[in-house]
Amino acid sequence: MKKNEPIICLTALCGQKCLYCSRANEDPTDSPGRIRRLINTFKDSICVEGGEPVMAADLLKWVRYAKAQGTRDIILVTNGFNLDKAGLVRSLLEAGVTMFNVQLPAHNARLFDLVTQTKGNFKSRLAAIKNLMAVAGPSRVRLTHVVNSVTCRFLPQYAKFLADNFGGILYVELNMVKVLGSVEKRTWLLPRFGALKPKLLKAFSVLDGRGVPFLTDGFPLCVIAGYEDRSIDTFKLAHRSGALYLGEKTLGGECAKCSLKRICPGIRSDYAKLFGTGELKASAKDPRPIIKLAAHQLKRRPRRRPA
Repeated sequence: MKKNEPIICLTALCGQKCLYCSRANEDPTDSPGRIRRLINTFKDSICVEGGEPVMAADLLKWVRYAKAQGTRDIILVTNGFNLDKAGLVRSLLEAGVTMFNVQLPAHNARLFDLVTQTKGNFKSRLAAIKNLMAVAGPSRVRLTHVVNSVTCRFLPQYAKFLADNFGGILYVELNMVKVLGSVEKRTWLLPRFGALKPKLLKAFSVLDGRGVPFLTDGFPLCVIAGYEDRSIDTFKLAHRSGALYLGEKTLGGECAKCSLKRICPGIRSDYAKLFGTGELKASAKDPRPIIKLAAHQLKRRPRRRPA
């Protein structure tokens, strides 16, 4: 876990053991002093994480503190634990949570159980998401999917499932799995870009065609060709923001010839260490329309404080 980001970790407790969990067992939770410092420093947004933050006894206390300090966005990063209960969601909204970022690792129970190493929790995850959409409103719900070798072949089906069941959410973010935590001993969870790209682009096409907003993280622009404007890093680089998050990526030999090198951070360093950078391809596209579209994608996702 990187300690230079506006993330507060309240607990190591979690009800699942995701194969690709990026949190190492030895990662400590944040001390009260550190939590205060982070909240007092980052007035734009704070991510409240765990483990599973809903399991933390002091969750509401710190959310209220962040709201009182004037934090604009208080984002709860959760696996949906207990969020099928309307009363709990209302309490979190009243305390100050402005967005619920829910991990949805699969589109069916079999894959869900396999990835989370649990049994019988798929339906409760869906119920939590639908309850959040009903109580908090769909514009305060985003979903996160970690792209990995177990589920990546089903990305188009996953995209269709989202469109069929969760239309109206703020957006879905598809993130490349990182070699952190559990993945340090399970590097087989990293899919190769060559095999992944057709499935990834098909999923993007489904989401786009069905009107489900999406963003991506961890994919070089040549891997998401045609959807470069959906890259979080492209927006950050074009607007010189988010430098804290870009150090884990690197460029390859082809990148020197790429017309998009100013708005693409390249490939994740952990991926490059395992597989090299030979899959990267230089682009000849004009970056200006992509920069304009990237700004539009971010503007479509307004941040709102609950009334």
